Amino acid sequence: MKRYAGFSLIETLAALALLALLLLGVMASLDTIARTTRTSLAATQRLDEVRAAQNYLRTALSGALAYPWALDADKRPLVFSGDVHSAIFVSPGPGYLASEGLQLQKLSIVGKPGDQRLEVAFAPMATRQSAQVVPSAPETLVDHLASGRFTYSGVDDQGQQVTWSTTWPYRRRMPTAIGVELQLRGGVRWPTFTVPLRMDPVATNVREALARLMAPEKPP
Repeated sequence: MKRYAGFSLIETLAALALLALLLLGVMASLDTIARTTRTSLAATQRLDEVRAAQNYLRTALSGALAYPWALDADKRPLVFSGDVHSAIFVSPGPGYLASEGLQLQKLSIVGKPGDQRLEVAFAPMATRQSAQVVPSAPETLVDHLASGRFTYSGVDDQGQQVTWSTTWPYRRRMPTAIGVELQLRGGVRWPTFTVPLRMDPVATNVREALARLMAPEKPP
């Protein structure tokens, strides 16, 4: 009886099984490459976000001015307000986030513990024609924070040194340095970040401030 050359059913099934195993290995490798690429892109994007926030904070805080933006109960001008989760000051606003020129800026750490974000809001400075300050919608600088806080260093009203306090109650003078301590989620490290302020802490034009801020109280 004549026999024909070829593969048996068992050989064919074995070959298909080997091919399936090879395809599974290739698919697993491609999936690993895709996940690694996504992780790498996300980490790069996160680092870019952190660098952009640091550059903004360095520029805004180092350029903060002892420029009065409100009056206290005794009609004395206020130039800075700071606590553990917010800082309010006057500094030139970047064109891509706010109108250019001096802006009242507020940095805030908001959100629930374990999922917070660092925001900045802007408001136009009061003029002699109108002292109404209307802040803009806040812009997010860094999100997905595990925790964060601001610290302050400077000189108090009695001339005593204040070393890294989480509050700055001396609202008629500027601190000399501000620290931003953030713990980011996802393992991205935020290095120790301290910004010295260039402005003289007590260089305040009180006469101009009173004329500008008390103008709306005059009768029309």
